[in-house]
Amino acid sequence: MANLKQHPLTSNAHLTVAQSIYRPQIGIALWKVGNLGLAGFETAAAAGLDHVHVDLGGPNRGPDLTDVEVLTAFDTISRRLAIPITALAVNRLNDLGLTAPKGSEEALEVRRSILQAIGVADCLRVPSIIIPGFRQSLVRTSEDVARTVEVLRFALGPAQAAGITLAYESGLDSERTLQLLQAVGQSGICVQFDTGNPAIYGHAAASVWARLAHVASLDVHLKDAFEGYVPLGDGIAELELTFVAFARLPRPTSFTLEGDYSIDSGARIRRDLARLKTLIARSMWSGGSDGTGCENGSGVAKTEGTVFPSVYR
Repeated sequence: MANLKQHPLTSNAHLTVAQSIYRPQIGIALWKVGNLGLAGFETAAAAGLDHVHVDLGGPNRGPDLTDVEVLTAFDTISRRLAIPITALAVNRLNDLGLTAPKGSEEALEVRRSILQAIGVADCLRVPSIIIPGFRQSLVRTSEDVARTVEVLRFALGPAQAAGITLAYESGLDSERTLQLLQAVGQSGICVQFDTGNPAIYGHAAASVWARLAHVASLDVHLKDAFEGYVPLGDGIAELELTFVAFARLPRPTSFTLEGDYSIDSGARIRRDLARLKTLIARSMWSGGSDGTGCENGSGVAKTEGTVFPSVYR
């Protein structure tokens, strides 16, 4: 497959009626936009996006949605602009550590944060909570796996009671991810797939999707670089190969942009939207799908693999 840099993401291809049916929703992660707050909704609306993902916030993480006034403001603008919040990320867990020793202050704060996130998601009618496994939550050892599994099991009860799905996101390869979900051993949890994470951690995104599509959220995070802004298709993620995989397996129902839109947001978003639409159009020529993805988790086969530790978020 030729590199996208050799074949720029522009296309005049005529699409048949059958091919044009695939129109995934497109949104954006507000923690990657400008001031991380309410202005991001306006940016999303101006770009014609369908939804947003928001962060729970807190210390060094932007607006704190556990504050009633902040939560109310987010709810009000979401309703006014008719832009739903489809996922709530608990990114502060990367500062605390899902792998923190049991009984430590960090471990207790992890659980408090998750319960707060479930309450916030319930108030905002958010169907999914993203539990990230980076930085202090990165899995390196079998003990880290055990502690992460314990936290996810803890979160599942109250999440399921509120009708909320947990989406676990990490830099683990597909086999270690499947092992971890197998160890959790409960429904109501799926994988938050990100097109950029595999390359960052030394894996091939298309292969990871092929192994995890059946246990993955069909709302996929989309980025093409580790640090700074790189237009979609110009980075490290081998996006064209990944979109071929999307076409051959359960197709994502939505994509959420997670590039660096901290400055020049409008222009960067417009550029990435144009490239995303071309990627989607190209993928239509690669074949269809006869499967369905995971919205609430499903059975997982036990497998083996290797983790590549790194630092993220």
